[in-house]
Amino acid sequence: MAADQYDSDVPRPVESILAELEHLLDELAHAAGPDALDGARAGLGAGLGAGSASRGAVEISRLVEVSARLRVAGTRMDAVRWSVLPRIEAAGLWAQSGARTFALWLARAEDVQAGTAKREVRTARALRDHLPATLTKALAGHISEDKVRALVEVATTSTERTQALGAPAVDLATIEPAPHEPAPDSTDTDGTDGALDGALDGADGVVPAVGSPTWEEQLLDWSRQNGPDRFRGLVRYFARHADPEADERGYVKAKDREYVDVSPTLGGYHLSGFLTEEHGQALTTAIGSVMGAPAAGDDRTPGQRRAQALADIARVVLDNAHTGTGASVRPHLSVTVSWSELQALAAKNQINDDRPSTATTISTAGAAGPGSAGANGRRRPGVPTIKTPAVFTETNHPVPASLLRRLACDSQITRIVFGPDSQILDVGRSQRTITGQLRRAVIARDKHCVLGQCDQPPSRCEVHHALRHWADGGETSASNAALLCWHHHDLVDSQGITMHYDNGWHFTDRDGHPIHTTSPST
Repeated sequence: MAADQYDSDVPRPVESILAELEHLLDELAHAAGPDALDGARAGLGAGLGAGSASRGAVEISRLVEVSARLRVAGTRMDAVRWSVLPRIEAAGLWAQSGARTFALWLARAEDVQAGTAKREVRTARALRDHLPATLTKALAGHISEDKVRALVEVATTSTERTQALGAPAVDLATIEPAPHEPAPDSTDTDGTDGALDGALDGADGVVPAVGSPTWEEQLLDWSRQNGPDRFRGLVRYFARHADPEADERGYVKAKDREYVDVSPTLGGYHLSGFLTEEHGQALTTAIGSVMGAPAAGDDRTPGQRRAQALADIARVVLDNAHTGTGASVRPHLSVTVSWSELQALAAKNQINDDRPSTATTISTAGAAGPGSAGANGRRRPGVPTIKTPAVFTETNHPVPASLLRRLACDSQITRIVFGPDSQILDVGRSQRTITGQLRRAVIARDKHCVLGQCDQPPSRCEVHHALRHWADGGETSASNAALLCWHHHDLVDSQGITMHYDNGWHFTDRDGHPIHTTSPST
């Protein structure tokens, strides 16, 4: 329906406007969508000679303008929604659906995640109740969505702050922010250089001039002069001065919410939680320091590398006895394997040690009852040997064969013999597959993980039986030992990579192709 069919003083029906808008969006998608980006039919190249060198550049420059205008249009349409949502909520018809909250009803009604709906509802309420001038600017397309979010998320977080937003701004001459954006390497994280310190500290008792803008209006004025990050810093300064205690209250609430759950689930463990900013940044920094830069050929995702780094941090703490040396702390990973199964491995190897520290303990259980070896480890005549799979002692979940082989490379072995009624008959002395002296010699030679360009230090490495695996009868000696970080140790074992030493470690894949070479440490 044409616009001139309606009286200019009477708004057109919303449904009619939306129908026309949807039609225009279809036309816009046809004119500037992916199928039209390289064709003259998009209308972007009208008036330009086909095949001209300048045509492509002109089209791209026009597309840049199209993108910017679409963003502004999108924010304006969001602002219309923000003005509509409180009226839907106030009507209360949504409650008839049985939804517990308006946000949950909105999530189902508009097919969005609950978190998205909660953020939209919070924004709509804040604009209606505390930021009317901001809503007006958003409807007119004069403020970006990021800056609206900054005002909603920072400036409306307490009663004192919302009251200050409507109060007159005073001593504006002392608050003027610098008009430029901070340099990328600037140490001024708030981007304010203390611009608001003097103004708000001296606001008490000052009689505002007639017609002084409110603090909301002043912040909106600054939004035109500053980018999103710097503007958020200005809003943060305003909020800090308007209600200095709010940050402390928020910190206390955050501490009360703090938790970490580590729960066994199918195939592994599920990790979830919430940390305060202090603890979150400490953990992020620790994970980042352990992750470092990815080594050559490391195609793991950042999330996978963070998971490995978190496990590495746990190993470093426990390997170095940072939490004590009691039995409840060390060993920090225990595996139980049947006596007969480990005997088959041990028969090929010599295990000696005088090193008390542990990274992994493999406990071996031998039963004296029917169907198994006796206390002396010898099989009973006529009784078949039942092979019991290795399991994690804590959870009784099976240990994959490849993992058992890797753990046997560098671990502490403790023999525990049980009687037929599970009574402990004997506990042997713990012995290591890698001795302290040998470990020190290998560290002195290799210095760090020897695969590729990996520079993980010895504290995050294990000693790998390099030429012939311990489980395959490989001797425990310096010539058969190499430092590998936990990630690359698993990679070498799981992908059938072989190693040999010739003026440095050389690596070959299962098909015989060389893949990595390292120079000897000096």
